[in-house]
Amino acid sequence: MKKPLFIAMMALSATLLAQTSQVAPLRLETSIPMPGIKGDFDHFGADVEGNRLFLAAEEHKTVEVFDLKTGKHLQSVPGFDAPHQIVYVPQNNTILVTDSGPEGGNVGYVRVISGESYKIINSIKTLAAADSAGYNPATRLMYADTGGTEAKMDYTVVSVIDTPSAKVVNEIKVDSGRVEAIRFEHDGTRMFANLRTKGQVGVYDQKENKLLSNWDIKGAKENVSMALDQANHRLFVVCRKPAALVVFDTETGKQVASLPTVDRADDMAYDSKRKQIYISGGNGFIAVYSQKDPDHYEEIAKVPSGPAAKISIFIPELDRLYVAASALGTTSAKLLIYKPE
Repeated sequence: MKKPLFIAMMALSATLLAQTSQVAPLRLETSIPMPGIKGDFDHFGADVEGNRLFLAAEEHKTVEVFDLKTGKHLQSVPGFDAPHQIVYVPQNNTILVTDSGPEGGNVGYVRVISGESYKIINSIKTLAAADSAGYNPATRLMYADTGGTEAKMDYTVVSVIDTPSAKVVNEIKVDSGRVEAIRFEHDGTRMFANLRTKGQVGVYDQKENKLLSNWDIKGAKENVSMALDQANHRLFVVCRKPAALVVFDTETGKQVASLPTVDRADDMAYDSKRKQIYISGGNGFIAVYSQKDPDHYEEIAKVPSGPAAKISIFIPELDRLYVAASALGTTSAKLLIYKPE
């Protein structure tokens, strides 16, 4: 073998060895098949103390229930038109689920499931196309977006629901055809919402339910998912056009960073213990970012997931990331459980 070729091969081998010896930031711990469940999923919900994980099987028209620690399938709850966001209410052991309502209809719902019988025991009427929602455990209020472009309206109404009584107690009119990923300050009174058709983050006062300001997103639009780092006063937003992770300073409202990310992301999470961000994309990968400091971020890995695996939830109490991968061909849908390293 010629010496230059030998040296090149040795250098390549060393590079590959270094790459394979690196520990991935997420390790796939469990993969649970979900045979018979076809179509897209929407969001997860969790009852951590009760050891239950809930998943909205949007196109299958069910809510699926799993053991949170083992991933074992426990129950399938039918009776939905199109389930989306899930909120567990420990005060009365109920599960609230946004439901778009019949296709082409003029009404949507927030369905109430008994956590004991797994039956739908109440349906709160809303505008059509009830979809995303946020929940503030401090006030026990759920904020569900309804109406909007899918209901042939040019604005959205956020229905504010008292979860223990399952009653609408207020409404917020939002000047956007879609609202996504509502998040709350725990050391303040502000609420953040993605105004998807505006390419803005809406900042609201929770007590008065009024708009305080709009933060424009630079260089990207179709903002769908969101996470909050309260300790460092940073808000993370994921956009789809182009696929980007955008970071805001919540004290100034200024955009401080923007990085490329995975396509068709629908969920994200901030891991405060490791100072990492997990973004689940529909292109078969989870993007993992390291927070170097509040203004600087670096993508450290793209971890394989599965087809259309854009739905995820991070449970810090168990130190696990859960991802739902849709069925593809003869491959069944799966619940994937990752352990951060």
